[in-house]
Amino acid sequence: MQRFRRSELPTVLLCLVAAVGGALLYGLTFPPGVHAWLAWFTLVPLLVVVHGRPRAQAFLYGVAYGIACMYAVAGSWFPQAMARFLELPLAVGQLGLLAYAAVFWGTAFGLFGAGAAGLVGSRRPVLAALAIAATWVATELLRGRVLDQPWALLGYSQHGYLPLIQISAVTAVYGVSFLLALGNAAIAQAIVRRGRRVRARERLAPLGLAGVLVAMAWLGGEVVLRQDLPPPGESVAIVQTNVPPAPHWTRAYTDRQVMEHTRATDELVGTRDVALIVWPENAVPRHLEIEPGLAAFLGALAQRHGSDLLFGAPRYADGNSYNSVRLITAAGHYGGHYDKQRLVLVAEANPLRPAAAGGSVEDPREFTAGEGPGVLRSFIPLGVSICHEVVFPELSSRAVHAGAALLVNVSNDGWLDPERGIGARQHFAMAVFRAVETRRYLVRAATTGISGIIDPFGRVVASLDFGVRDAIVAPVAGLSWMTPYVRLGDVFAFGCALVAVVVFVTQSVWPGRVWQRLTGRPWLRWERREPR
Repeated sequence: MQRFRRSELPTVLLCLVAAVGGALLYGLTFPPGVHAWLAWFTLVPLLVVVHGRPRAQAFLYGVAYGIACMYAVAGSWFPQAMARFLELPLAVGQLGLLAYAAVFWGTAFGLFGAGAAGLVGSRRPVLAALAIAATWVATELLRGRVLDQPWALLGYSQHGYLPLIQISAVTAVYGVSFLLALGNAAIAQAIVRRGRRVRARERLAPLGLAGVLVAMAWLGGEVVLRQDLPPPGESVAIVQTNVPPAPHWTRAYTDRQVMEHTRATDELVGTRDVALIVWPENAVPRHLEIEPGLAAFLGALAQRHGSDLLFGAPRYADGNSYNSVRLITAAGHYGGHYDKQRLVLVAEANPLRPAAAGGSVEDPREFTAGEGPGVLRSFIPLGVSICHEVVFPELSSRAVHAGAALLVNVSNDGWLDPERGIGARQHFAMAVFRAVETRRYLVRAATTGISGIIDPFGRVVASLDFGVRDAIVAPVAGLSWMTPYVRLGDVFAFGCALVAVVVFVTQSVWPGRVWQRLTGRPWLRWERREPR
């Protein structure tokens, strides 16, 4: 591996400061920050830093950038959440954040830095900018599909710019990330080529391409937003009790959860005509298989309100306990369940715990992963997800492909940040994309917030802020449209990954070097550098 010489130490430190500065911009683009426009500049410092560097050095700069990004986005709440959930000292939570950031963020960002090092400053600036953007999307796909940690992808920062994010119906969030990375690459290209003997038109060509593509996406989104939605039909109620979570499901705690949700439903929903009442994750922290009397109680509640009741509750079957969502129909009958598939690492899926240990222990840290698309048959087919599953676009797409006409996400964000709700705000912002990608209403119920209803264009119809006790009753429409993303899946993201792999290989091994030896010319001119 390339080592840094002692004489290079000042330069290395300066480069690290620049990379960390870019990471701070990354953090400011996500809640609670309101500076989403900074996302168009956050990658620029890293790209300028890795320009012309050996890949090993560029990888290390990318790792540093990724770790700093994780701290900028989640450093204010992640350690506290981890320490609180696992009942460990805060110092252990800080170490956990460092390890998480290094493994899941540092690795992906390091690969981006290594891939981009040979592209910035190329004599083909337009192609290089496109390749850099594709490489960024490839690393996001790596975080989401391989590492299972797609929190705070760059495209999520634009959740408030509704015209721009309409492209997600074709490309998922990855299309927005591509445009942002392309803009950053264009700016970086202009900076590193500044002062060289090149025409201004060549230097600014990537900026022109990025501007045209963003303008086309924005104008197309404006056209989409002017379309009318089908009129809403049945009403849905969301109950938010603001009862904080507990690391141990004692009898007193579970009684409080059930009674608070029952009381809030009677008081805040009352006799209003609703087709579905949604309680959040772990609203009923008991196994109904073990307590049939509780199941009968909930059935009577559904009958009394004349509404289907959807709620989070553990499920015990075949010696395993699942983090599940259950449905009870308005007639008081059991309507099925969905078992959470993407368990939270360490918190719900402990790699050190033996597989056979997932027994009937009412503990929020002992679960087995489920499988299959989450579609439950209520007044219309519901596409159900639990907690952070809402940040996986492929899960919602799979449910819609299986017939879901309405998306429902239940969550327990009280673990994230019970004082300020920063993590909950980031969570809700990312959920917006699932509605746009699938063109479905999305109903989200969180114990302590943020709960809300999002329409198929990403507009928040109604919401409950973090830390309040209240309910939402609003009409929704069941839709049957199939967006290109639902039909084709992550074709765009996988295409970007293929481009990134091809470019990376042609920079390093056959056929790039073979071609150069045979012809005397560099493959695609990626490796030819202009004089500084």
